[in-house]
Amino acid sequence: MTQALTYEYAIGTESEADYRRNQDLNSRVQDNLLLVIPQVNGFIIYRPVNWLSTTLEMILEKEFPVQEPGQVTLPSGETQYAPTRQPSLLVDQAFVTIKDVIAPFEFHAGRRNYEDERHWLYDTSLDIGSVGLRLGHVHAEATAGRQVAWDLDFLRNEPKDRINTYMLYAAYRGIEDLRLAAYTIKRNDLTNAEGRPLFIGMRALGTPADAFNYWAELAFVRGKDESSRRFSAYGFDVGFTYRFAMPSLSPSITLGYAFGTGDDNPDDGRNREFRQTGLQSNEERFAGVAKFKYYGETVDPELSNLKIFTLGVGFRPARNVTVDLVYHRYRSHKMAEELRNSNLTALMNQDETRPSKDVGSAFDIVIGFRRLFGIRRLGVDLRAGWFFPGDAFRVAEGDPSDPTFRRADKGVGVVVKLWY
Repeated sequence: MTQALTYEYAIGTESEADYRRNQDLNSRVQDNLLLVIPQVNGFIIYRPVNWLSTTLEMILEKEFPVQEPGQVTLPSGETQYAPTRQPSLLVDQAFVTIKDVIAPFEFHAGRRNYEDERHWLYDTSLDIGSVGLRLGHVHAEATAGRQVAWDLDFLRNEPKDRINTYMLYAAYRGIEDLRLAAYTIKRNDLTNAEGRPLFIGMRALGTPADAFNYWAELAFVRGKDESSRRFSAYGFDVGFTYRFAMPSLSPSITLGYAFGTGDDNPDDGRNREFRQTGLQSNEERFAGVAKFKYYGETVDPELSNLKIFTLGVGFRPARNVTVDLVYHRYRSHKMAEELRNSNLTALMNQDETRPSKDVGSAFDIVIGFRRLFGIRRLGVDLRAGWFFPGDAFRVAEGDPSDPTFRRADKGVGVVVKLWY
């Protein structure tokens, strides 16, 4: 019997259409955006000998703006112009792996994709060198690199970043149906735009029964921010999914609560605002087959100065179709003017007479189709979200020196993704 494949390869697509409406939560400003992004991806793995493996993965894509304003004035007063959308032929992965030479260690070098189970820490490619250790139930890896140390896009410029990233991640799987992990991630921005944060955390992901799974994330931020203030912040994300024993619809329920501290005193020398690593995508599935933004499709915020309650209900109307209905409730921890790294451009608490921590609520519908027309690899995901602003969002109108305010309009986000 063959012990290992010398060659392994695949070609496919993750093409999508992305529609955004009212990112500034003001329907009187035309900032709607519709992009169609066809894509082809493929990889090849070559193992000339048992101890050496090489991987190359490339992505060819082009963004076509079906609807896009030439320029938009953001609520901050900044004017944003439509970018030039050139085609891309990107090397997403190109790395070598050496193993079994100095067991139990293995070595990786090159551009490699990193994804944690919930994409809460990272979901990105990094240009790295790393050392891994597999010893019984323990798997650990130490990594050093940057997101883009080399421009590996053959059709357009891939801006290099100047943030050195160091990661140490250790996982233990010696307990049945339970995965435990601890990690530390250091990011050193040489331009000082993001500071030098240090993330220290732990997680537990469990599936004690086929009908039940849970997650628990806890992280602390130390180090210094872009103003050389010391971080003293923390955040957590806990929740579970339960699947009911009803074969007809396979219903499920998901409950989750996420919290990230905020900071409302920039003058005390401490930054208590929790931040995620900047490498995350916050994208995962509940009980269905489709992944989605589990903090909200329209808002898609970084967990920072936020309290997020999530309630999800899922069911399977057909063998190859799953549906998730997801509700989110948002509230800021400290009074603030914006959501960090959100899809929204709207500012909060511009009406000084009515400050509020009520960010708002959202409702998402996520439908996943698999094995369409009997084709095993063919699938489609439909993700639609509506954001209903809370009292923190109010739109300024009239004379800028003496504006009047009204309640903000709802925002909409829709993503359609084709898989093959």
